[in-house]
Amino acid sequence: MRHHAGSACQRQRGVGGSGNREAGIVPAVRSLAVLLIAGAVSVGCGPADGRARLESRVQRYVDMWNTADFEGIETLLTEDFELHESPGFEPTGGIDNFRKTLLASHRSYPDFYLTVEEAIYGDDRVAVIWTIRATNTGTGPRPPTGKRVEVTGMSVIHFRDGRISDEWIAGNEFEWYRQLGYELVPARDTGSM
Repeated sequence: MRHHAGSACQRQRGVGGSGNREAGIVPAVRSLAVLLIAGAVSVGCGPADGRARLESRVQRYVDMWNTADFEGIETLLTEDFELHESPGFEPTGGIDNFRKTLLASHRSYPDFYLTVEEAIYGDDRVAVIWTIRATNTGTGPRPPTGKRVEVTGMSVIHFRDGRISDEWIAGNEFEWYRQLGYELVPARDTGSM
C-alpha cells in the first residue's frame, strides 16, 4: 500500500525538479542549495502524530468493512456519519444505517474483502484507491450468482474531531454487475413520445 502526504509538504518536497535551471550557478552548488532548501522545508512535514492517527483510524474503518465487527464504532464514526455512494451520492445517514449496509454486503458476499491500494492523507481527509474482492454466494436483494467480483474504486473520507464524518464512494457498478453475469439491455422504445 502506498501512502502520500496530501499537504503543502508534498508540494514543497518537489523543490529542485529538472525545470529549475539558473545560468551561472555551478551544478554542485545548485545541488547543495536544493538539498538545504528541501531539508529546511521538510522540517515538521514528516509523518506526524496527526497522520498516524488518521492511518490507524482508516485501518480500523477498513477492518470494519472487512469483518462487520462494529466494536468501538461510536469512537470511530461521528454520530451524524454519512455514506455517499455512486452513482447518485445520496447520503445514507447514521451509524445504524452504516451497520445495515455492511451487514447486507456480508450477507450477499460472505467473503467480502476490501484492500487499500493507495492512500493520500491530508489534514482532515484521506483519499483512497481500493479493490473489493467478493463472491456472491449469500442471500441478498437478488438470487446469488456464485460468481466472484474484483472491482476497483475510490473513496474520500472526511474527519471531524478525530472521527470519520463521511465517506464518498465512487465505485464501478457496471463492472460489478457485468462480473456477476448481468447484461446492460437498452430500454425498449414504447413509441410514446
